[in-house]
Amino acid sequence: MKMKLLCLFQAVIFLCSFCTSLTGKAISFTPNFEINSEACLLINTDTNEVLYEKNADTQYMPGALVQIMEAALILENHETELDKMISCDGEMVQRYQTAENPDDLRYGDIRNGDVFTIDELLYALLLTSSCEAAVMLANEFGNGSVAGFVDMMNAKAQELGCTQTVFKNVTGIPEAGQVTTAREMTKITQYALSVNKFLAYSSAVSYTTKTDNSDRHKEPLTWTHSNVMLQTTSGYYMPEAKGIKTANLTNQGRSIICQGTKDGNTFLVVLLAAPFNNSSGELGYLHIEDAQQLLEWVFTHFNYQTILSDNTELGQINVQNGEGIDYVLVKPEKPFMTLWYDEADFNSVVQEVKLEDNVSAPIEAGEKLGTVTLKFSGQELTTIDLVATNAVELSKSKYYLALAKHFPKTEWLNRAIFLSVILCAVYLVLCIYAHVLYTQKPKTPEPVHLKPKASAVKKEAQKSVKVKKKNKSE
Repeated sequence: MKMKLLCLFQAVIFLCSFCTSLTGKAISFTPNFEINSEACLLINTDTNEVLYEKNADTQYMPGALVQIMEAALILENHETELDKMISCDGEMVQRYQTAENPDDLRYGDIRNGDVFTIDELLYALLLTSSCEAAVMLANEFGNGSVAGFVDMMNAKAQELGCTQTVFKNVTGIPEAGQVTTAREMTKITQYALSVNKFLAYSSAVSYTTKTDNSDRHKEPLTWTHSNVMLQTTSGYYMPEAKGIKTANLTNQGRSIICQGTKDGNTFLVVLLAAPFNNSSGELGYLHIEDAQQLLEWVFTHFNYQTILSDNTELGQINVQNGEGIDYVLVKPEKPFMTLWYDEADFNSVVQEVKLEDNVSAPIEAGEKLGTVTLKFSGQELTTIDLVATNAVELSKSKYYLALAKHFPKTEWLNRAIFLSVILCAVYLVLCIYAHVLYTQKPKTPEPVHLKPKASAVKKEAQKSVKVKKKNKSE
């Protein structure tokens, strides 16, 4: 269970990495020769940098390139079933032979009743674009429905972020609405190359079947890769090239996806809709010529260059309340290296620096204080954080002095004054209100008739004394 979760986690990480890889910042150079294909995308697969593109987001028919997705899904989900045998139902294939453009189908000479392993059929699919193998495999893993397997292909394309790609069949025969772009076919191929064994199948020069079908074939079948760049006997042979898939459509032209590796650098080139005939009207392999020229171009003219060193000082920022120092220098957090076209002057790269304002101590070495954006010919290469080259300690005396000077301007003081004024005003209003209530309160008159006059009281007291004296004398 833990292994399954680990594998799922790794798969998610990989999908995230290349689903966004071709939408990031990149720079495209222009080769010094003409590309015959209508659409193209050339990337370095180690860094996912786009080195050249042409109409990369324009939709075209994929032709047999759809089988890259078919093979990748089977290998990803059914790798343990490669020895399983399935037989050919000729009726399934005959349905496609009545299509509008049957000449666009490619065959592997698989006949009704032939039995092959999944392993063998994958070679037929990827080397020759065998329509028989495509239908047999889709029917097997689409739960008895080719259309069901096509739905799986479309779901995977959506998962990869390919919103401009729609699959309608597994043979690649033209069908309304079946489209893709050079950029999205690059994503799909990157996904396929991440699947175990896909590269081995798609880069095989040839394959000879092992299953016995001698009742219908005198000899075992041998399938040869349609990319003639892999054939040592071909005038187009290129030892650095590998696979991956070709496609031909009568109403559109030739397409190819191939990989090339030299000096430790691996490149992927996707070419769509190259014409069948050259400028002289002669039938040719212009898609192969385009692929060869582009690979030779990157092999010869591209090398890794350090465009920006992480030791380059790119600015100075004033620091408030620093101990013994009132500024700090900034440099890139990391160097920027990239594959660079040797005919492009990397000294012409423009540096757009943005630094923070109102920086106060303490500052730690390596603390982010800005960014630098690198541009070449108006194209953005990357944006890198700028960090402090050294630490700046806080001076407490400067800090408290600045705090005292700043206190009258602080927002808290303003709020305190405002609140005090409000409270005083409320108190004053309450006092006035209390005074008004007191002055308006009616007074009770004193009962003066109950109080004897002072003279009467005195006479009464004298009379009482005389009576007492008289009584004593008697």
